[in-house]
Amino acid sequence: MNKMLRSRSGQALVETALVLPILLLLLLGIITYGLYINAVDTVQQAARVGVRAASIGDSLGCPGDSATSQLAAGDSPTVYGLVDDQLDTNKWLNLENSDVPVVSYAAIVGNESNTEQDTVLMTVALTYHPMVPIPGLLPSTVEIAQTYQMMVQNAQPSDGLTTSQPTGAPYDETSTWTTPTPPSTNVSYLTQPGGCTS
Repeated sequence: MNKMLRSRSGQALVETALVLPILLLLLLGIITYGLYINAVDTVQQAARVGVRAASIGDSLGCPGDSATSQLAAGDSPTVYGLVDDQLDTNKWLNLENSDVPVVSYAAIVGNESNTEQDTVLMTVALTYHPMVPIPGLLPSTVEIAQTYQMMVQNAQPSDGLTTSQPTGAPYDETSTWTTPTPPSTNVSYLTQPGGCTS
């Protein structure tokens, strides 16, 4: 009898040793992919917040701005400041110090038939580092970009707009993230003020 019990417990131990690593990998994959979906949702919310700020006339600002610091100093928050603060609320993003969100373009698109229906079209892009990369599914770095559109409520200051699409850093490295393609007719792009370091 004791011999049979020892045999069964040994068999259960071997089965557990074979199945447990597979179950743990599956669980880790589900958690990692869930955190990636959470990151995409956070970037989408940041794009919503940013396009809302642009639609009420807030200036673009610079990468790395903080709306909290701007408000504490008595200044109006910038689009970048609000986008950055929105992303900072998600502690699961696993951002590195060099990762800052990029507004790959923010444009005022004119409605030729009704100027009161101009819209802001904006894309926010971010480099995301999954906690555990999954070969073939989730590489060690993933570029997340989300686009959002909203009607203009307050016009941008005229010196904050240009008819040509911004170039140079950080826009050059986001050329593959501009989906949909930035409009080319009846459009003005929000510009960064001088002195941006990124």
